[in-house]
Amino acid sequence: MIYWIYTAIVRPRVTYASLIWWPKTNEKLAQKKLEKLQRLASLSITGAMRSTPTKALDTLLFLLPLHQFVQLEATKSALKVKRTTNLFEGDLRGHLSILKSISINSLITSNSDWMSRRYNFERTFEVINPGRNLWTNGGPELHPGSIVFYTDGSKLNDQVGAGVTGPGINVSIPMGKWPTVFQAEIQAILECCNICLRRNYRYSKICIMSDSQAALNALKSATCSSKLVWECILSLQQLACRNQVKLFWVPGHCGIDGNEQADMLARLGSSHQFIGPEPFCGVSGCSLRMEFKTWEHEKIISNWENTTFARQSKRFIKPNFSNTRKILELSKRDLSTFTGLLTGHCPSRYHMKLIGKLQDDVCRFCGIDTEDSEHLLCRCPAIAVKRIRFFDKGLIEPLDVWRTNPNTVVQFIRAVSPCWDQTHSQGLIIANSSNTST
Repeated sequence: MIYWIYTAIVRPRVTYASLIWWPKTNEKLAQKKLEKLQRLASLSITGAMRSTPTKALDTLLFLLPLHQFVQLEATKSALKVKRTTNLFEGDLRGHLSILKSISINSLITSNSDWMSRRYNFERTFEVINPGRNLWTNGGPELHPGSIVFYTDGSKLNDQVGAGVTGPGINVSIPMGKWPTVFQAEIQAILECCNICLRRNYRYSKICIMSDSQAALNALKSATCSSKLVWECILSLQQLACRNQVKLFWVPGHCGIDGNEQADMLARLGSSHQFIGPEPFCGVSGCSLRMEFKTWEHEKIISNWENTTFARQSKRFIKPNFSNTRKILELSKRDLSTFTGLLTGHCPSRYHMKLIGKLQDDVCRFCGIDTEDSEHLLCRCPAIAVKRIRFFDKGLIEPLDVWRTNPNTVVQFIRAVSPCWDQTHSQGLIIANSSNTST
């Protein structure tokens, strides 16, 4: 809950109007204040000890340092300003210079699919969804002599393609890496319209079959903010001036011959390299968000790799968002225990000696080696039997701990020391027991 409050409420409030004040984040004082805020949130989320390194907490929770997150949000705002005001590269001065400072691929910022909202209240073509049941019974009844086309889009190995099949035509269109499958579906319908216009059909009944409900819903919507969708609407309107044009939804991968042929052509297009200047069409907001997300993930990874301290944490923690989601499913108590074990800032004798709570850091179980997190979790021979029970191995590596379900790690340390969570608060009763006996 605290994680959600921080990411959904606190951070958006902090980054409000970041396009105006982002230059302040280049100053060390501002960075320190923002770091202090995020550290407070991270400690509240994890329940970690106050000595835990900030970068270790950020990596564990997969959070970008707050000053870098402000710059990222400012970049998103700057792109909105750029695309709505038709600014050129030479105009990127002042606040908009953030677009030059963050290394986002220039291809996706140069040509956007977004446009100011336009309205289409007089649609001259029909969009029909017959339903899956009707298709299982042979499909909708078409007027005799109807000209039927099938269209489809596909994405394969980060390459996108579109396919069109119809009377005397089989078209496969490679579209490169930047378009989405939705854009490929729209491009296929647009290509179908262009084929019909080139053939100069007049007074014909043209039926276009597509298995994309998203594409058909966009084409029948009264509003449009996509350049590609708007171009497709205009082509359909032009084709419908002298013909009866109907677009039908067809269920995909159900053995319908035309749809299977269009799907094969689309996959053929996505398997071929696009030749020409990229992007093939305007970059969608979805692709842009994915690029920003990729930049954010790479920045978190590079920040952690460039960290020169937090030795114990770096042995265990590797930036991974899927792991973070599993960690956040733990209860507050379990999350505190797990964070302490992976960062080394926990009631181990090694850490207790570092902070002046103990004079001896020899392992309480084996009495041989230094008792730190890695020794307890991975190597201590005295608890090898319990390690086999939870990890299936007597000796493990720190990365094995990171790859293991967090709940299993917590259960293991509780099986080893049932009072692990209370060791620090109760004056290290267990850790001191051997000292008392001597």
